[in-house]
Amino acid sequence: MLWGRRRTRSAALTAATLTALLLPTGCSAHLDAGTAGLDRAERELSAVDGVHSVSGTATNNLPFAGQAFVIVTADDDLSGADLRRVTHEVGRWLHNESGPGTTYRGSMEADGFGFSLKARASENDELLAVVDRLRGDDRWLGGDVDAPSASGTGGGRIALTVREADDLVSGWDAVRKAATSSRWDTASTTASWSADQPDDLPSYQTPDLRIANDVAGTDDTVGDPTPEITAYERVRAAHEVTHASVTPGRLLMHLADLGDIRDATAIAQQAAPDAQVIVDGGIVTKDEPQGDDDLPDADDYAEADRLAAVAVRPGVTAVSLTPTLVDVTVADPDAVLATATALAVAAPADPVTSIRVGPKADTPNGAVGADRDAADDSSRLSVDGSPAMLGASIQVGTALRAFLPASSEQFSTNQSVAATLTDAGQVPAFVAAVRPVLPEGSGLHVRLADRGTGGTTDLILRDGQLTDTPLREGEERGADRTDLERALLDAWNG
Repeated sequence: MLWGRRRTRSAALTAATLTALLLPTGCSAHLDAGTAGLDRAERELSAVDGVHSVSGTATNNLPFAGQAFVIVTADDDLSGADLRRVTHEVGRWLHNESGPGTTYRGSMEADGFGFSLKARASENDELLAVVDRLRGDDRWLGGDVDAPSASGTGGGRIALTVREADDLVSGWDAVRKAATSSRWDTASTTASWSADQPDDLPSYQTPDLRIANDVAGTDDTVGDPTPEITAYERVRAAHEVTHASVTPGRLLMHLADLGDIRDATAIAQQAAPDAQVIVDGGIVTKDEPQGDDDLPDADDYAEADRLAAVAVRPGVTAVSLTPTLVDVTVADPDAVLATATALAVAAPADPVTSIRVGPKADTPNGAVGADRDAADDSSRLSVDGSPAMLGASIQVGTALRAFLPASSEQFSTNQSVAATLTDAGQVPAFVAAVRPVLPEGSGLHVRLADRGTGGTTDLILRDGQLTDTPLREGEERGADRTDLERALLDAWNG
């Protein structure tokens, strides 16, 4: 967690008073030992001169046994000597008060920098030396510091958040110098910057820049991203960069203008010829698959890039890509069908395996930003499918145009169609529209508008006949669902 704060606090205790406060109280064991221990830590550590606040969490493991994790925030702008004194006093208290009843652990926060308290004063001094090299510079908002393992075989972290985007590279230089001065050769070092944006903006419009010496999702080794930093700086001098991830051998950038991608890519590749340079822009974003150790190369996006060029058309507000997925955000149902048809005509090929066109899935009304006012839940239509089955999904989506909100999802392993009827009287028209195009094996989920789950039925098409799905344990069919299900089965199978 990162902080940027400036405040003052005037409070002092004599050494005698402090000693009295920090002596063991001798109180009897407490049933909720973790909670009681945290309360005690907050009360007693708050009285230490130079401590601004104390908070934390507690766990009551067993009767009369628990754990407390204490977060101690120091007053701002303490001298190096005063911060060291506070850190040692807090660490000593946590060590001395830990016992069979309550175990204490803790961390310190100073001028926006956080670090976990270690068991030995010398280890805390090592952390403080790094913090002191960084705090006090108004260009930094704060960060987190953690030392490498005692054996020196790995680990360690210095993360810094800069106040302004223009200070990103100088922030990186600062964390690298701090790591080198401390001989933390294995430490992960990061400098980052982000800007606050309204929650309803798409993620690609939220500025976020980052430089690190390791590539997340690969391995624990660290490297030198100097060529990639040079490439980033040259691109940023020529174009507006809103997102960037700069790591050894890998440079990901999002540009404000989609039309700048070709030039920015050429600039970056010239500066860092051995790096993987992945650039997107405007409404098009490229995502890296989560949980995949083998990160995609720039060439892996070639087919998705080709399809993205087809998808960028009137009505489209976002295009999200992975090497295997093209996800197009469109609010208007007619634009959904037109965009999906254009993608099908483009003959999608490997490695793309999934194409989705429709409203953004994670918003209540299926729209993003300005589109929220242009679409409501009753107008939702989405078309989803594999390249081989996208045409069939579009046919179904076209048939569903009068029964919104609706969706068509057609894959070899999952065929699903959802639609909404105003009442059971719409069943004949719905069956007439959908029966000619519904693929065999599709699940059919039909609901009555404004009836909740009691007005929803699930059927499946087998050998040309609709079949109801068994009820789950404890589930009952309400009257609305029974009437809807009977009407659908009679109209389709009769």
